[in-house]
Amino acid sequence: MKLISIFEHECFPEQEQPSESEKIALDGLRGPCNEKMFAVGWKKVKATSFVGVVQLGKRVIQVLPKMYSRQLDVERNVAECGREATANLLFLLNYTGKLRVTEPEIERLTEKSAPLSEILYWIFARQLWDGIRRELLRGYISVEERLNVIKGRWLVAVQAQRSDGWRRDRFDVAYDEFTEDNLPNRLFNATVLYLSRWATWSDTRSHLAQLRSAFADVADIIPRPKDFSEAAQWMQRYRRRAGGGQLYRPLLEMARMFWTGAGPQPSPGRLDAFTFMFDMNELFEEFVAGFIRRELRAVWLARGWSLRPQSGTRHLLCDESGKNLFRLVPDIRFETATNETDLIVDTKYKRLEADDAKARVAEADAYQMFAYKERYRCPRVVLLYPQTSETISRDFKADMHSPPWLEVRTVDLQRSLMREKMQLREEMACVLLPVTTWKSTYE
Repeated sequence: MKLISIFEHECFPEQEQPSESEKIALDGLRGPCNEKMFAVGWKKVKATSFVGVVQLGKRVIQVLPKMYSRQLDVERNVAECGREATANLLFLLNYTGKLRVTEPEIERLTEKSAPLSEILYWIFARQLWDGIRRELLRGYISVEERLNVIKGRWLVAVQAQRSDGWRRDRFDVAYDEFTEDNLPNRLFNATVLYLSRWATWSDTRSHLAQLRSAFADVADIIPRPKDFSEAAQWMQRYRRRAGGGQLYRPLLEMARMFWTGAGPQPSPGRLDAFTFMFDMNELFEEFVAGFIRRELRAVWLARGWSLRPQSGTRHLLCDESGKNLFRLVPDIRFETATNETDLIVDTKYKRLEADDAKARVAEADAYQMFAYKERYRCPRVVLLYPQTSETISRDFKADMHSPPWLEVRTVDLQRSLMREKMQLREEMACVLLPVTTWKSTYE
């Protein structure tokens, strides 16, 4: 396997430009909203805001976020930049719930600058094997077949339509069978077989071999996109056996990503390929919400707030009949005990400029925040961006005689997020509360 590693919004190295067939495959990759994952030109191919891994035949392309210590960039330590960016990406994915991986595991998996693809294979294989060892996922499935005895319900109408429906030694029946040969296990089995072609780590291959043995009585299938939503519904019905959603459901989402990537993927022709990519715009938004929920719970609970991520209760307009139009859904909203919105935080994965009068805040984003402020009657609205070169903290108001209502803030992701998690907590707390308030909270 040949590994090509680049960072978001970077071009492929001149000597590693994809072949024509690979360009066609990369050009066809799309996100959930039909966004291009790669900008394919005549001479160059450039990464966009999507990060993750794409496997094209014997070539593995990993796109990493530009999230590593600035000092490493100064030192031109490319290998260490890649290692820290990989660790930070896994850190983000853990807080979004897309992966379940502990910080010690992240440290161990990335200490040798391992390819992201191998790390993902290991996480899936190890966690699925841990789940299988606890309890193989079993449940009832509906079975319809023709037997020589009546079992379950006799399908009289079905049998009557047969040309030999008169036979007294054959019965069309339907019954529920408690079995491990269910849709989630079929999808897991298919993913195990799929990854067995790619994984090279001995530990991963050992887990995959054990899983193939455990799924020996599970039918082989080729997954379809709709199978994963049906499997999720099945696991909801049997959530006690599915680990209350904490054990198998994240693994089902991983399996879906291995088969379909971030969205519907076209056939890459003759190339043997898969895609496991994430849009950094969504990932940044989900990480901020997950980090605030987990690490700053004491802060917002002390204010009497309830955290409402991706929750919209107001609309921008209504028509003559009173029908609401254009629902307003902030990324993060904090409600008081009386259901009033006290703070709105909206994330934007864009670059700001400290020297610019508007800090390069887009007009459309400012208009959007104004709509949130007015319709939710919210006293504080924060636009949160990733920090680039320096911390930016700007307050904007309607006129010279009005108090500020729009706060523009940045959070520094260009460092080792695991080693500096306490500093990250303090920065996030400062975004939520005035400095005097959050200092007293931590003290």
